[in-house]
Amino acid sequence: MHTDQTRRELFQSAVEQFADSIYRVAYRMSGSHELAQELVQETFLAAWKNLHQIQQPDRIRYWLMGILRNQFTKQLSQETRHRHELLSVEPVTVAEDRVLKDSIQTAIISLDDDQRLPILLTIMEGWSTEEVAELLGVPRGTILSRLHRGRQKLKTILASDWESAAKSL
Repeated sequence: MHTDQTRRELFQSAVEQFADSIYRVAYRMSGSHELAQELVQETFLAAWKNLHQIQQPDRIRYWLMGILRNQFTKQLSQETRHRHELLSVEPVTVAEDRVLKDSIQTAIISLDDDQRLPILLTIMEGWSTEEVAELLGVPRGTILSRLHRGRQKLKTILASDWESAAKSL
């Protein structure tokens, strides 16, 4: 049980520590700035409403990512958005080349749902495979397999994109 003051402090600390990370993952999952912002808001709203349920405050990062995953799944089921609409948004990456940015974002969005989050969390956010396995409630070997398949798919997609781009030059 948390007092109201402890609850506010825990929530404020979580927002300060994890809002940027939650946004980055939400953006990479959705491919849309607007949807990512909405997902972050919905994630923290759900966290605030259910903060009394958290048993281990030191594990709030896992809990928040789980809420984000659920919000994303809920959003997809409620909306009539199609993947081609998600592919048309402007990506944000650290790469300087516009074509590379588009290719990477398109490739990430095209990953299967079970591959996308492990790729984003391990490669982009620096989570360990153990942490991702715990978050998703699957064995570490499953995460390793999903990462392998996801990386292979990314390589194939990006190689194909670059081959097509080279032919058009």
